[in-house]
Amino acid sequence: MARRAAQDPEPVDPPRERASDAEREDVAAMLARAMVAGRLTPVEYSDRAAIAQAARYRDQLDGLLSDLPGFVLHSSHGSDALELEAGLGGSITRRGYWKVPPTVRVHSWVGRVLLDLSEAECATAVTAVELATGMCTPTIVIPEGATADVDDLRISAGSVRDETVHRRERGEMHVSVRGRHAFGDVVLRHPLRGRWERLRSLPAEAPRSVARRVTRAHRPARSDAHRSDTGGR
Repeated sequence: MARRAAQDPEPVDPPRERASDAEREDVAAMLARAMVAGRLTPVEYSDRAAIAQAARYRDQLDGLLSDLPGFVLHSSHGSDALELEAGLGGSITRRGYWKVPPTVRVHSWVGRVLLDLSEAECATAVTAVELATGMCTPTIVIPEGATADVDDLRISAGSVRDETVHRRERGEMHVSVRGRHAFGDVVLRHPLRGRWERLRSLPAEAPRSVARRVTRAHRPARSDAHRSDTGGR
């Protein structure tokens, strides 16, 4: 009998990844923001939110966001997340060129926290920065043209100092700051530049209060020596 020709094995589809409760809640929150922005009607939001709550797999959640620019489901495990942790009083600093996964988790108490994304390579259009910090001033630097939000950030005994330029539409790069912070401010800003250069970069319709704030933020402080030479004038 002639030997049967060997057949190529049929391709096997990769296993579907199960969705977590946190991912279902994240998608529901993103759908709500899309409705507020006018990208979804209330009926569309209601239908998609119901599907999100009942979804069993991550690809089902991805499908709910596929037609919403800038909205991406972040993985809660694996190499899609970077854990940055400092001991009591330690510091966390990332600047220059570094690779940024979809999610960056920061754990710090008392120590300095600086995440400079102005020269970083981000894996996705939307980066989630999850804070678990306290008694410090986490500073997040985003490139010119990028946008940020703090919709899911909870602060106790502190405030958000947002010095970024706001736009109606999200930038090509968007940073979503979330999590919890206590006893201190969270700072969002663009790279420091000369005040006149920053004023020229503001949109033409920017209110004068914004221009004054930018000017004050970059005005050099007068030294004690200068004040003494001028008699405190």
